[in-house]
Amino acid sequence: MSIYDDGAAEANKARAHWALNALEAFGQETGQKGDEYFTGTLTMTEDALREVAGDLLANIFHLARLNGVDPALLVASGAMHFTEEVEEEWAELEQDAIDGAANELTEDFRSRGLPQLEAFLKGEAK
Repeated sequence: MSIYDDGAAEANKARAHWALNALEAFGQETGQKGDEYFTGTLTMTEDALREVAGDLLANIFHLARLNGVDPALLVASGAMHFTEEVEEEWAELEQDAIDGAANELTEDFRSRGLPQLEAFLKGEAK
């Protein structure tokens, strides 16, 4: 069984679930746990996500530095994977639209998150 069996959107939800599992495990180690952080769903408040994920990323950057890897390479690699995975979802929706099966195809879906990521990678983030 592949994560792609139910399509790219479900595969990306699976990836988000894996990330949530990693954040919850990290939160157990750091004391960032409980209902104010994790609700038992994929939904987190922006503050909780920024706090826990930001701390985890900082620690991953420490690990990278200790192994002689530039943390920026990790950010670029993650951004590349994210962009490709969203594009897979977009391509699947486009194909569904061509096949007449989807009417939710919007430019908003494709651009959600990508412009912010591109601005960050170019050093333009706030």
